[in-house]
Amino acid sequence: MSKKTLDVKTARKFIIDGRNSGKTDQEIYHELSKTFYDKKTIVSLITGTVTVEKKNKYKMYNNILLGFIVIFVIFKILSTFFLIEQTREIWIILLPLIILFLCAGYFMYEIARYYGPIYRVCGIITFVTLFPSIRNTIDAGSDVEWIVNVILSIAIVFLSFYLEKKMFPNYRLRNLKKDDDGEYILDENCC
Repeated sequence: MSKKTLDVKTARKFIIDGRNSGKTDQEIYHELSKTFYDKKTIVSLITGTVTVEKKNKYKMYNNILLGFIVIFVIFKILSTFFLIEQTREIWIILLPLIILFLCAGYFMYEIARYYGPIYRVCGIITFVTLFPSIRNTIDAGSDVEWIVNVILSIAIVFLSFYLEKKMFPNYRLRNLKKDDDGEYILDENCC
């Protein structure tokens, strides 16, 4: 049987089905690496797919993160409408709002699916956009807006990094060990 290019959707389904049937991540890795070429992507998929136990354990925190993102977007929409009312510059102000809405929608979709890599990206982007946002709200002179923005941003950043660390502890491939043949070792007690 010849190896083929990795089909992410098929591989992810195989990972979930394999875990549900009691296979270890190491067994799943060996089976997928017999079928597909890219071992690094296979390991990335395995470590970036949440287990049922961790999904159930952190479901409440994941839902809280989703709620904070929704509240953050609603808050930004309201503050943008107030800014439009004051400045009468609709198109200049709406463009960042549309970009925010698209990013937040993508984050919410992937976080609702428990997609491992998105948690870190969400945390980093929220953290990076926090400082310009703080400066703009301080310049506008609204203390309530500033406080709400900071609290929501810190909550999103904290929960994003916390959930990423707890649900996907081995997602960083450089931290994974390899055996003598160069194969990744996913299970601590394996090999």
